[in-house]
Amino acid sequence: MRRRSWHATWSACPTARPDVALVTGASSGIGFAVARELAQQGYGVFVVAERGVDQAVHQLRQHTAAQVTGLEVDLALPSGVEAAVARARELDVRTFVLNAGVGVHGPFLHTPLQDELRLVDLNVRSVVHLAHLVVPNLVAAGGGRLVVVSSIAATMPAPLFGTYAASKAFLRSFAWSLRGELAGTGVTVTTVLPSATRTPFFRAAKMERTHIGRGPKSSPAMVARRAVEALQDGRAEVATGLQAKAMVAIARVLPQPTRTAFHGWFYAPGAPPPASPATYAE
Repeated sequence: MRRRSWHATWSACPTARPDVALVTGASSGIGFAVARELAQQGYGVFVVAERGVDQAVHQLRQHTAAQVTGLEVDLALPSGVEAAVARARELDVRTFVLNAGVGVHGPFLHTPLQDELRLVDLNVRSVVHLAHLVVPNLVAAGGGRLVVVSSIAATMPAPLFGTYAASKAFLRSFAWSLRGELAGTGVTVTTVLPSATRTPFFRAAKMERTHIGRGPKSSPAMVARRAVEALQDGRAEVATGLQAKAMVAIARVLPQPTRTAFHGWFYAPGAPPPASPATYAE
């Protein structure tokens, strides 16, 4: 059984609590950047991740004045989702940023089945599970915000990255559908479509030698700013950055076979790009 831990600095007086935002996958990458952006804007932050929570909580406390708490659980397990929701109810969380995800790269013929199924559990099932547990309370309270972090990979099929792209397409469709159902309730649902971003994701997915892994990437801080702006405005969807907007536009005009080949190129092995100011370093 996986270890669970939580850390809190909340005031003993409930009236002193700020608005609290739960961010999943918030120990690194886009999730951590969103947590930091929210903290800088005066939210309390509830960090949820499988690992690295102690360090993330420490960093947020060190660099912001926010009240921060954390929970270390595996959201790929139903028990992890239920533990996160139970703590969120104690904290009266009304803003949920569902960001946790994993990628599996390579020919589907050869990727381990357990890795593919874990991707579905974390990227898809955990989001549905968590949303299903919290949405009724948000509606009953008359307001709340959900942010679902999808990806520009949602816009096209992706050979060599098929289950990841499919999971993000599911999230995009799910978020739009849920937004339609919740219209008029005071609960908004916002989809975020980041493009390639400078995070540990590409190393974890063993994609550093692919075209997309070697190419230019967005700053996590920029993605976080755009996501939080969209959250606060209650917007339906935001594509963060020019590359993301270009990919969404391309997906609208290319036929499906062309989209598949075009998008698949990004996930194939590629030569290192020439050094240039447009190539971001880790």
